[in-house]
Amino acid sequence: MTINKTQSQKLKQYIDNDKTTKKSNLAKLIAITSGKGGVGKTNFILNLAIAMSIRGKKVLLIDADMNLSNIDVLLGIYPQYSLSNLMDDLITVDQLLVEGPRGISIMPASSGDIMVMKNIKEYQQALINAYTELRKDYDYILIDTGAGISDLSVDFVLSADKVLVITTPEPTAITDAYAMIKVLFYRAKSPDIGLIINLAQTDEEGKTIFNKINLIVQHFLNKSVVHAGTIPHDSSIPESVKEQVPFIIKRPRSVASASVHNIAISILKEDKE
Repeated sequence: MTINKTQSQKLKQYIDNDKTTKKSNLAKLIAITSGKGGVGKTNFILNLAIAMSIRGKKVLLIDADMNLSNIDVLLGIYPQYSLSNLMDDLITVDQLLVEGPRGISIMPASSGDIMVMKNIKEYQQALINAYTELRKDYDYILIDTGAGISDLSVDFVLSADKVLVITTPEPTAITDAYAMIKVLFYRAKSPDIGLIINLAQTDEEGKTIFNKINLIVQHFLNKSVVHAGTIPHDSSIPESVKEQVPFIIKRPRSVASASVHNIAISILKEDKE
């Protein structure tokens, strides 16, 4: 991977550049990322967005995975427009948005679009432009990045105000999560990084995995990350995926739903302090 220290800085400067509105009035950008695929990142961010919306926050969910977007699949929706239409000036930013459950707004990606793959940097900038235009209209913008440590994913992550790295107890997922954290600390001075342990057998296992990763971060990087939450393994998760209904709606009293609600509460409480 080619390390470009200035690209993400330029993106963040562009996003933060608003001469007419105080930054406190702009949506907080939270990027959710992972070192590898298959750890439940997209499912988590979808349910987190709903949990925040239930608490009265206006939330925009961005699907920034330009290779394999999945938010629309999880919901069983078929967006009428794509980012390509926006770039061709065929639609406005508002027309690109799709209404999701519990009042969330969704900006779909352009999965499998050959033109996107050929002009990835231009599409990245178009996506940045689109949600920058909407920052005044929301309380939170959650960005679902592509998995892995590509320049594209890392640039999106480092343009955010807060980063949530999600992993599972699997050794490969843990190794790749640490690799992502290492790159983020290398690329940014002091990123706000929280670690989510997904599909843990118990809360204790989640704490153990977090402590293991954090000790490695402290030892090799002289940094530390925050335990943002654990989501225990729950049968409601695969069931909701099959039925294309978020588990926080399908099984609101499940352990997984309670865990996501707790994570949402922690984030909102943190922002009040």
